[in-house]
Amino acid sequence: MELQELVARARILFQSAPKRVLVFSLVNGKKSAKEIAKKSGRSLSVTLQDLQKMRDLELIDFKKNDEGKLVKKDNSSIHEKVPLLKHLSSSYFKSPEKIAKTKSKQKFSKSKTNTSITILSVPSEQQILQICTSGEDQLYEFKSAGTAMEKISKEICAFANTKFGGIIFYGVEDDGAIENSNLSRQKFDQSIQNSIRHNITPTPYIKVIEKSILGYNIILIIILPWNRKEVHHFQDNIYIRRGTNVFKTKTDESKKLHAGEYIV
Repeated sequence: MELQELVARARILFQSAPKRVLVFSLVNGKKSAKEIAKKSGRSLSVTLQDLQKMRDLELIDFKKNDEGKLVKKDNSSIHEKVPLLKHLSSSYFKSPEKIAKTKSKQKFSKSKTNTSITILSVPSEQQILQICTSGEDQLYEFKSAGTAMEKISKEICAFANTKFGGIIFYGVEDDGAIENSNLSRQKFDQSIQNSIRHNITPTPYIKVIEKSILGYNIILIIILPWNRKEVHHFQDNIYIRRGTNVFKTKTDESKKLHAGEYIV
């Protein structure tokens, strides 16, 4: 079983259950169930139920000796985490922080004027895991490694014409499964910037960031919110993002955008 699947299972089991997270953190192949119950402040019966649930999800297992027999201490079973989770911090499984839209500390130059633009903050590793678990929405789009740059540019154009902009996660499958990017940040940046210049007018500003998530490298493309002045065209057509989809604008929608009115 892959690490990402185990993390997803753990997050479901530990959601809003900090004491269960504590029980999991105490599982180290040395402490008995009785010792874990005492240190976590939970009754032995509840602790045993927690351990059973963790075994059912294959997060932990009974510790066995070289002969394959169960190891016990004071007539109480000893558990250990499965190898993939042994060195992973329990912070991965705690309830994630709310993914906030905050004001960037940076000021970006747009056209000939400098303005302070509110953009989506760069999500932390834990927040990215939550986003991938929750799925795509108005603000977040997943693109698997190898997706054509022209297709990504179209998504960028649509985000650039919406109120909050958005973030594209390159190296993440449609179902939220995280995979490695097939390009370095530098090569990806060169390719996407060339595609944007050839396909989008006026050229929107994007920020390209590489992040390491559970040992996988993915690339984040952060698109600034629409500035209510420049309407971005992709190959002579105007696109906007609604929910998880990209749509070509209708005549009335195009008029609103050119008048500086938000559509999305």
